[in-house]
Amino acid sequence: MRLLRIRLRDFRGVHDREVHLAESGVTVLEGENEVGKTSTVVALDLLIDFRDDSKAAPVRAAAPSGRDAGPEVEAEFVTGPYRVVYRKRWLRRRLTELTVTGPSTEQLTGREAHDRLLAILDETMDRDLWLALRVEQHTPLGQADLGGHDALTRALDRAAGGAGAEAVGPAADAAAEGLVERALAEVRRYLGGHGRPVGPLREAGERVAAARTEAEVAAASVSEVERDVELRADLDREATALAEERRGQNDRVRELEDRWSALQARQQEVATSAERAEAARERAGRATERQDARARLVAAAEAAERAADQAGRTLAGLETGDHARREDLAERRAEADRAVAASDAATAAARAAAEALTLARDRTELADLRGRLRRAGTAEEARREAARAAGGPCADAAAVDRLEGLDRAVVQAEAELAAGAATVELTGTAARTTLAVDGVEREIDAGGSTTLPVADAVAIDVPGVVRMTVRPGLDGAAARRRVAEARAARDEACTALGVADVAEARVALRTAGEAAARVRELAAVVERELDGRSLDDVRAAIAVLAERVPAEVAPEPVRRRGARRPATDEPGLFEEAGLLDDASADPEPEDLEPLRVEAVRTLDVADEAHREARGAEEAWRRLDASVTTAGAEVVAARTALAVARSEADRRAAELRDARAEHTDEALAAAATDALARARRYEADHEQRAAALEADDPTTVEALYATAKRAVESLSSRTADVERRRAEVTGRLQVAGGEGRHDRLVAARSELAAAEREHASVSRRAAAATRLHETLARRRDEVRRAYVAPFRREVERLARIVFGPSLALEVDPALRIVSRTLNGVTVPFDALSSGAKEQLGLCARLAVAALVDAEDGVPVLIDDALGHSDPGRLERLAAVFGAAAAGSSHQVVVLTCTPARYRGIGATRTVTLNPSYPPPQAVADAEQDRDDDEAGSSDQDGFRETG
Repeated sequence: MRLLRIRLRDFRGVHDREVHLAESGVTVLEGENEVGKTSTVVALDLLIDFRDDSKAAPVRAAAPSGRDAGPEVEAEFVTGPYRVVYRKRWLRRRLTELTVTGPSTEQLTGREAHDRLLAILDETMDRDLWLALRVEQHTPLGQADLGGHDALTRALDRAAGGAGAEAVGPAADAAAEGLVERALAEVRRYLGGHGRPVGPLREAGERVAAARTEAEVAAASVSEVERDVELRADLDREATALAEERRGQNDRVRELEDRWSALQARQQEVATSAERAEAARERAGRATERQDARARLVAAAEAAERAADQAGRTLAGLETGDHARREDLAERRAEADRAVAASDAATAAARAAAEALTLARDRTELADLRGRLRRAGTAEEARREAARAAGGPCADAAAVDRLEGLDRAVVQAEAELAAGAATVELTGTAARTTLAVDGVEREIDAGGSTTLPVADAVAIDVPGVVRMTVRPGLDGAAARRRVAEARAARDEACTALGVADVAEARVALRTAGEAAARVRELAAVVERELDGRSLDDVRAAIAVLAERVPAEVAPEPVRRRGARRPATDEPGLFEEAGLLDDASADPEPEDLEPLRVEAVRTLDVADEAHREARGAEEAWRRLDASVTTAGAEVVAARTALAVARSEADRRAAELRDARAEHTDEALAAAATDALARARRYEADHEQRAAALEADDPTTVEALYATAKRAVESLSSRTADVERRRAEVTGRLQVAGGEGRHDRLVAARSELAAAEREHASVSRRAAAATRLHETLARRRDEVRRAYVAPFRREVERLARIVFGPSLALEVDPALRIVSRTLNGVTVPFDALSSGAKEQLGLCARLAVAALVDAEDGVPVLIDDALGHSDPGRLERLAAVFGAAAAGSSHQVVVLTCTPARYRGIGATRTVTLNPSYPPPQAVADAEQDRDDDEAGSSDQDGFRETG
């Protein structure tokens, strides 16, 4: 056997790699760890040993990690006279292909290809020797089991036969050797490697197995029909129940879908209003913060000024006496009381203004909603009326087209009748002759003529002279019948459409189209007015507002300047729809601006009054304290006066600078406007959110999702039931014409005949086996003669490594017993790991050199010589060359340390690089990739030198 080419796809960590091997000599496959060297050996074993439908652990372990792809191996090799290309894919889109190009062409697939390959290998290759000549990473150090291999035995027979006196027994007797070979050939007719049946024995066994399977299948098929009949009845009942359940669930899904769609639109509106309210609150907060900072600055300046004045007054008061101070204290108390009273009054006024503003807003919104409801109701009534007009029998354009076609058929039939009818030619003889043809007057000049077709009876009347009736013969009866049938079909179609003729049908079709367009326009009006809400939602909102705005307190609304009456300036919605008069009747929107300004003004007044009252109260308390401690504070008051004046001047300067940048009025106006806007947006958001929460969208969404899943589940179950019912029905239909009982009788007869044949072939195979075993025992007696040529070849190679004094002892099983070096004999098991490794390699290369090229197998060495020192490595390189001299055997070395094998003079060196899938291959792992014959292979995973 000679390996020529190996290709791996999606095998372990290899995406796509093809390696070409030298047919003879040494091929070195070098690469880093985990690049896929050992995977190449594993792939060869899987390719031969496992069918494509196998799910054994080694097959599953070959699948690529992280991708849903089936491992694939392709190998090209020569074994015996056969040149073979063998390809196999496991797990995903299983595939087995065998192409034999010599000595004759064969192309097989599937199980047949797998069995044929095994037959070829059993015929041409010693598979035990194939495994024995390997040195793998996971195998322990030591010797190969070389005894009992047919290819090696034949080689040693030849070597012993040519050794002269050392050759004894059957090896020297050509006739005996031929007898052994013929006995073995007879055994091989029936048994392949490992005692596997081949040839007539395998065919007989396959016939028994096929007959037994056919008998079992036929027996089982008889009972299958009865089970299928019962199963079909059960499936019919289940399908009916599922259909009924699915209809009810579909209705539920449609209902919930409509509700959930409406709620989703409203959720978006609530989210938008929340964002708008949050932004307004932030702006109002900033404006209020600026206004409060200004108020604090003003208060600080005023406080500083008052403190300075107070310090002066305190000093003056202390100097003028206690009496003046007490009078001033009473006056301060009165001022504080007046300020408190004024603050209370201002607060009451601000509260009343705010309530008035709220009431006005509710009135405005109530009027707007009532107008929308009225316009929407009017538009909906008009839409329904237009829909009824658009749904007449002439709304179907196809029906009108058919009527026009029937009318054209009438015209054509009349033309055909006129063309095939007899004619009457009238010629004038007087100056001018007046005639009446079927009651229609005509004039004929002298010498003039006219021709009349006679498709039906024609009455010609010359007034006062003669009346003539011309009737057609029987030849035009068919044409007249076609005319009558065409007219009857046209009249029937007109009657079905409720029109008198084709022209009236066209007018009716145009009228229906115009009504359909009006339906769409009015639907747009309803959608615009309701703004995504239902009529019930609008009525509910009106009811809520009506409760807050009693009728007795609802004054005539005041029109707001610049206000826009809803939708009356939208000709596309109201003017064209004929609803402009109704929209114009809406009340003008109420102007809320004066009420809002008044509410803000009273609130500011109340705040100012509250601050003044608080200031007055604080001033009185300070004065009261000063009266108590006046005697002790005269000196301190003089010092405080200077300090207070300085602070007042500083605060006054700071206030002037701030007012130069922004006036108090500007800050107050900005804060008031921002606060009012924020309140409006918050109120709008709260109203929308409350209305949405009341409709419980979470529950509706959950119900909708649950209903959809239920429909999907029912559909899946229904499809499964229908599929099973179709399968059962198909089986019953097939079984109806099969004659299964006759098939069972025939199968049992075939099984009995196959078993008789198999017993006969088995007896012949047993006899051949006994003959070969007898001859083999005899040959084993002379196997000692084989030891000498094997030992000579191993010593020849091993002396290159260990020196010329080396001698080996080899037992009949071709195992090295001991090594003698420089007169010292050491048992093999006592040798160092390096010596064992080196002798084991020499023994394998010796076998490769001895075995004939036709019987030989490749020597596979997977990262060996790890225990050898540099000097021994150099001599081992010479061993490879010596073994290859004069031989055509094949050696394949796999290594992650290329320096170890640099000196062997490899025929070919292949450097393996990582082979990763491109990104597109990872994203589309399940895409069809059976394009090997159409495109070139990805060769990025390796480069060759040699």
